[in-house]
Amino acid sequence: MPNTDRLTDAQREAIDALTSAPPYAGASKLRIFMRLPAKHKAAYFREHFLVPCIAAVIAIALCTFVIVHIASPRERPALYAAVVDSSLPLGEAAKLEQSTEHELGADVIVDDYFDTTKDGISKLQTMISSEQIDVVIAPPTVFKELASYGYFSNLHEALPAAEYGQLHAYTEDFRGFDDAQLADDVDDSGSGKGAAEPYDLKLDDAKHWHEFAGDDAALIGVVANTKQGGNARRFIKYLYQ
Repeated sequence: MPNTDRLTDAQREAIDALTSAPPYAGASKLRIFMRLPAKHKAAYFREHFLVPCIAAVIAIALCTFVIVHIASPRERPALYAAVVDSSLPLGEAAKLEQSTEHELGADVIVDDYFDTTKDGISKLQTMISSEQIDVVIAPPTVFKELASYGYFSNLHEALPAAEYGQLHAYTEDFRGFDDAQLADDVDDSGSGKGAAEPYDLKLDDAKHWHEFAGDDAALIGVVANTKQGGNARRFIKYLYQ
């Protein structure tokens, strides 16, 4: 035991400080922050609260963005055209989009990111099911496959009689989907078992199409579940003008 009679006042204060409990022992960080002198608050806040506060702000911002995005989804374009397997050269989709927007006077998307060697078919099926696509442009072999799934409208019914009469020479019949006569075999499918109907138009002689596309054969069809049939017809008419 030290002889405190020989200690100075300063030494006694130092010993008392070392042997006594911390002034804020057991208190929460928030309570400690509230009790600290003003000159120490900034440093304590940076050390104990700054990172959690930043994380909380980011989390709140992300939640707000998601809620707003869900509550106010992006307005659907007047026309969404899916271009499959590079039916347009690189960069030409954007030019066709701008040209069509000028013609229709409304928002248009010409999306050429559909590659059937990757996930193009599944992407297309998902977007058609959710009614996001209005017309599809694809090479003949791919179009035939898509038609067999029942994705397209019979153009004889989808187009006005006068317009169909003008474009009839460019139509081609494909067999669609029909599951009415399926057997019990689980592997049996109605794909390609429907009647052969004019689901497409050949774009070989479509004047405006060839302002943007090359000479590769491509077909266009109107998606069966589109709610933008009028704009789809205007788009087709524009391509052939």
